[in-house]
Formats: sequence, C-alpha cells, structure tokens
Amino acid sequence: MRAFTMRPIPKAYDVVECYIERNKSGANKMFPEYCLYMKEGDRFLLTAKKRPKNRTSNYLISLQRGDLLRRGSDNYVGKLRANFLGTEFTIYDNGSNPKDADQQTITSNPAGIRQELGIAMYAANVLGHRGPRKMKVCVPRVREDGTRVVWRPLTKEDEMVNKCKEQDHTNLTYLINKPPRWNDQVCAYVLNFNGRVTMASVKNFQLVTPEDQETVVLQFGRVGKDLFTMDFRWPLCPLQAFAITLSSFDSKLACE
Repeated sequence: MRAFTMRPIPKAYDVVECYIERNKSGANKMFPEYCLYMKEGDRFLLTAKKRPKNRTSNYLISLQRGDLLRRGSDNYVGKLRANFLGTEFTIYDNGSNPKDADQQTITSNPAGIRQELGIAMYAANVLGHRGPRKMKVCVPRVREDGTRVVWRPLTKEDEMVNKCKEQDHTNLTYLINKPPRWNDQVCAYVLNFNGRVTMASVKNFQLVTPEDQETVVLQFGRVGKDLFTMDFRWPLCPLQAFAITLSSFDSKLACE
C-alpha cells in the first residue's frame, strides 16, 4: 500500500475517483481526522490529522487510522506543513529534516533525508468571497518511464517553494486553477465537476496545467456536510493529491 500511495499514477490510466470523509466527532472535534478512500471497492488509502500545539499547520499522513501523532511510526508516510499565514504548503515524504542531520549522515545516507513532493500556494481571492481561492501547485516532474524526479533540498535556497516563486520550471510541473464561470441561477462562480460535486464551497477546485486547461489533473469538492470527492490523474500520486486537498481544508489568514 505504501508503494501505491507514493507512485505516480500511470499516464495511460484515466481518472482515479476517490472520496474523503471528515470525522469531527469526540476527540476529533478540534482537530478533525481526514480519511481517503478509493471509490472502487471503498478501499481505504490514507488518513491525516493536524498536529496540535504547532506554530503553523502541520498535518501527519498515515497508512493507519488512529496512528497519526507519531512521526516514528512505521505507518507514517508524509506530512503537509504550512507557513504562518497558511498561504504556502509543502508536502514531504517521511524522511528526516536536513536541519536535524549532521554532514556525515547527509553524506553517508542521503536517501534518508526527506523529499519535497510538492507545494501549494494560495493568493488573495480576486473574485470576492463567492469565488474560489486562487491556487498554484508545483510538483516534481515525472519522467517518461513513470519515475518522479527526486527533489531533496539541503539548503533553503533549493526548496521548491523558492524555485516556484522564481518561475524556475526545471524538473517541475505547474498546476493552476481552472477559471470558473459566473452562474446567474445560483449567483456564484461555478465549475463543471460532471456530477462529482453537488454542493457549492470555497474549498472546491479544479487544477489544470497552463498548457492544457481542459484536462483536469485534480478536482476536489463537497458532496455532504463532512463528505468530499477527490479525483486525480497522472502525474500525481495518491499522497500528493490527498495533501493538496488537505491544504484546501486549512484556514488561511491572508485569503479569507
């Protein structure tokens, strides 16, 4: 299961349809638990929860429900970390922070240092409170053989968020919001989710590449109070898609 959640979906595949359940009951009231399932067979894939007592939003992602607050767990696969304003989110695998490793460790076991699997950046909503947030996502490029470029920065200058801001497209794939259209009947900006999303929400989004704005790479939207759909395709893996949608759940001081 770990390999499946980390591996990019093959380019020949169509869309992988999933759904996310949000659990806010009992002990999860303040920090909800999010569970990702494949629609086919209701197959459980991943779960995530925000860690309490952190200065910034920090979600741990696990292969096992109820095992979410220990990074040392064998089920820990990655995390999503935000900046203070909640406008920039970085997706990591389960490797070690290079700041916590000495030079000998970095040299002898570079594969143990964490990879950056993507970033999601949010801008102020130019369409007003009824429109979707403006998003930009960067993920490592996937090669023709289906393998992903390893992005393992050892310095702040090499972090993906800085390369993305510099418009450096080397070994990166960029995704942007698909522009919504105004609907007079519902008095809101809407997107065509082909029946997969049934409730309006500022969290709903579709991501496309700038070169092909008709092919949706990732879409996410509400279908119930605590139920959401998430559909994705190449070049994303399940962990990347899930983490990007988690960033949409998080509150954003600068965007709302």
